[in-house]
Amino acid sequence: MRIKNIGLFGKFNDHSVADAVIHVKSFLEKNNLDVYLGHTTSSQIDGMRLENQEKPPNKLLDLSIVVGGDGTMLSVARKLSKFGVPAVGINLGRLGFLTDIPMSNFESAISSILEGNFHIEQRTLLKCKVVKDGKKVLSSMALNDIVLSKGNMGRLIEFSIHVNDQYVTKPRGDGLIISTPTGSTAYALSAGGPIIYPDLPVICFSPICPHTLSNRPILLSETDKIHISNIEPNEFPPNLALDGMMLMELDGSEIIQISRAKRKLKLVKSDRFNYFETLNNKLGWHG
Repeated sequence: MRIKNIGLFGKFNDHSVADAVIHVKSFLEKNNLDVYLGHTTSSQIDGMRLENQEKPPNKLLDLSIVVGGDGTMLSVARKLSKFGVPAVGINLGRLGFLTDIPMSNFESAISSILEGNFHIEQRTLLKCKVVKDGKKVLSSMALNDIVLSKGNMGRLIEFSIHVNDQYVTKPRGDGLIISTPTGSTAYALSAGGPIIYPDLPVICFSPICPHTLSNRPILLSETDKIHISNIEPNEFPPNLALDGMMLMELDGSEIIQISRAKRKLKLVKSDRFNYFETLNNKLGWHG
């Protein structure tokens, strides 16, 4: 893949990362690459803006570079995945499972990628549709997870889970996390879910603080379809969130339909990348 045009995305409209974004932009331009600033990048940074171009991203960009944390990558991924533009992340955050290139080493890592020393991982995305009174009221995508949770305070909630129209259970607890392999090292991990190798074709649902301790995480095929219904709220409305962003409050009458999205995120990884080394570094598995 010949790389000539690059989309550069900073932390969402945050001028505090301007120095890092400008540094990356300068490095790319010195390597005779055309740089287009993406929708998340602070308007205070000068340069060609992606939104001002006549061509769509898939007709213009060869690669997207995200400078920030995993949250920035999640925002960019949801937008760019439909265009099939590969993305790579330079980490300014804390964990950095998605944005795994450290800022201190970005020139060497990006140079290696520009020389063709990389591979592309196809990361599963989830589609979430909310139906109320027979009408679709929400449709969105998630790279990490879809989370049903109780309100800010109050008692536990109950809800019914069906997989492929087969009844599974009606758990009682703080909610449910439905995650991709990518999201298995995010919120699901803190809820006791398994770490899933990124290219496995599975979906995981993990109960959040279940009242019945035998309610354990379950791995499903990524082709399975999950329905959540009969939500019995407490005195506060339950919340539905995708990739850590609260989308809506629920009154309990909704049906939440979750399935694999048709498209996947193309995530660029250097040929030097080692997933298990990342786990060791990020999770402190130092023996």
